[in-house]
Amino acid sequence: MSNFNSLSPTELAILADAVAIALTEGKSADEINVLGNFVAAVGALLLTIAAQGQSLRDSADTKNNNKTKG
Repeated sequence: MSNFNSLSPTELAILADAVAIALTEGKSADEINVLGNFVAAVGALLLTIAAQGQSLRDSADTKNNNKTKG
């Protein structure tokens, strides 16, 4: 995944465009709808996992900071 982190915003948009075109080539509108909804669901779950991980790290940091101050 470190390769994604090194891409510029423009490069990432171009890559997403190319992937979308490649995945939908030769597919019907119904198939593209299902694929799009699947990709959206995966994206939403990735964001949920990242948000919960960050929340837990922040909570642990707050607890550690309170212990060192007290």
